[in-house]
Amino acid sequence: MKRVMKSSGWAALKIRLDTLDRKGLLGLVHDMYEANEVSRRFLEARFLPSAAAIEKYRHLVEVAVFPDPLSQRPIRLRDASAAITEYRRSTGDVAGSVDLMLTFVEAGTEQAADLGYGDDPYFSALETKVAAIEKSLGALSSEERTSATARLVRVRNRAQDIGWGYGDYLSDVVARLQPPESVNIGTKNQRRGLTTKWSRRA
Repeated sequence: MKRVMKSSGWAALKIRLDTLDRKGLLGLVHDMYEANEVSRRFLEARFLPSAAAIEKYRHLVEVAVFPDPLSQRPIRLRDASAAITEYRRSTGDVAGSVDLMLTFVEAGTEQAADLGYGDDPYFSALETKVAAIEKSLGALSSEERTSATARLVRVRNRAQDIGWGYGDYLSDVVARLQPPESVNIGTKNQRRGLTTKWSRRA
């Protein structure tokens, strides 16, 4: 019986791509670049890495998680997560991906603290990102890890009065990441009001 080759899927597509010469391949990439904003952003992040590239993704995450309350735009946590996944697949940049996950958590925490927004699925989504950040810290340089931990400390301080067990969860995470003396210093600073500002940089 004659075997029928699939007409779709990566295996079939790869066979067709193998037939393209350099000009044909460049033409294909050009068409993809012009097709839509997502493809254009993906290709630029892959081949033209820069501070501006990650800033585009950071903005996407921020406005999806914490849109302007006066804009009547919906909160889109899935879109924010999709942007982070897109960046990671495009660049393989672990530090940048952690930066974007921290942005997600910072924006979500600020929204909950500032507007009183949130429910169980919302805080579960934030906790999932925090867990992913904690898991990724080992792949960062010492400087990057210190910066990321400092940002989590600020998030923990901002979340102390948030319910749903979220503040307690963040306290547990920070306690695992910091030596006892550093945690005590952070607690003192919180009481003095020095670490409550939402900031994505150490």
